[in-house]
Amino acid sequence: MDSTPLALVKAFLPEQAAAVEQAITVLPGRRHMSGKAVPLGQFPDPRPEHSNPNALFRRGWLRKGGGGFIIAPSGVGKSVFTMQCAICWSLGRAAFGVEPVRPLKILVIQAEDDNEEVSEFRNCITRGLVSDFGFSEAEIRLALGWDDPATARVIFYKAVGKFGEEFVWDLEGCLNDIAGVDLVLVNPFQSYFGGDCSKNAELSQFFRGWVDPVIKDPESGAGFGGDRAGVIFVHHTNKPPNERDERENWGLDMFAAYIGAGGAEIVNWARCILSIMPSQIQGLYRLIAGKRGRRLGWVDVNGKPVYCRLVKHADDGWIFWREGTPADEEALREARQQKAGRRGAVGGDGSGGKPPDQTVYSPVTVLSYVDCHPGLSEKKLCDGLGEKPLEMSRSTVQRLLKQGVEAGWLTVGRTASGNRYDVTEKGRQKLDSCPL
Repeated sequence: MDSTPLALVKAFLPEQAAAVEQAITVLPGRRHMSGKAVPLGQFPDPRPEHSNPNALFRRGWLRKGGGGFIIAPSGVGKSVFTMQCAICWSLGRAAFGVEPVRPLKILVIQAEDDNEEVSEFRNCITRGLVSDFGFSEAEIRLALGWDDPATARVIFYKAVGKFGEEFVWDLEGCLNDIAGVDLVLVNPFQSYFGGDCSKNAELSQFFRGWVDPVIKDPESGAGFGGDRAGVIFVHHTNKPPNERDERENWGLDMFAAYIGAGGAEIVNWARCILSIMPSQIQGLYRLIAGKRGRRLGWVDVNGKPVYCRLVKHADDGWIFWREGTPADEEALREARQQKAGRRGAVGGDGSGGKPPDQTVYSPVTVLSYVDCHPGLSEKKLCDGLGEKPLEMSRSTVQRLLKQGVEAGWLTVGRTASGNRYDVTEKGRQKLDSCPL
């Protein structure tokens, strides 16, 4: 007697046998890997950059098959910055400390600038590269296909009305039809994403489900060099903080990679991230290497790694970007000191501000205010300390109140009108020990 499950069903449950047999036919078969598994030891040693077709930028900052982001607030000049980088990289020259391994062939996909703007930017950048950076106009004209389209290594393509999966199909078409593209610059990201960039699931679908299969070669295995192109998206920052104190250091801390508007999947997917952040001086910006910054090889005057450098707008009516200078760094330091002086309490610097090497605000400042204004709610404390001459932000007051509680100088109680703070005996001893 046949003892297979189906045979037993037919023998003992003949009336259900047809349904069972039909259900079996639609069951998925045994699943197998969708790609190729490679033993770790079978990966060859990295190739020298000059002979590695996958390499794009020095020290592996970005290779083919990988993606990155250039992020900046609205109106900073992202389009001009992107075009200037594309021209420099097409000539094998560094742009603001980001150095390609060879002259790259670059496709720029953009949706914001009309033809007249594109040509104006091109002409201004060309003049600036010749006058400020020592480029030859002849080499620029050759790389841009100015006189002969066949020599072009920077190519523009305006993808209109394409977003989401349809944009990625167009991207694939460009890589199929334009031979030898090394790098694609997409400006701006949100025009072509076509989804809610705050939702990681939608970002994952776009990056990993659609873009990656176009720029990566899943069959390359351990052979290297099979990926098609790198891609860098140009994107906007999040909205700046409302609090003045927080806005000054916006995008400059260890979380600089997360400055782009949207979910964390942007940072997870991107191999490298650059951001252009405003400074206290109009037209002067900080270029922040928020992810993979060490691979750029930036160092200070002492040879120590840094992740920030200054860049600035041309100030003579031309439209291009310049490198920051030591004079710009000194001017920025002076601007920060002057601003700190204006915002501080009466101090010893002769200008009504803080002494240059002292902290503007401390928990003792808040402790003294609570002692002089007993019974106030947290809201009223924030309002009072926010007035002249202190002009503290709400977040600063809340932070210092918390530090006072943690130091044992204040107690906090809950009332109908919110938190109320009182000075402890330890707090009074602290005030008595402070000089007048």
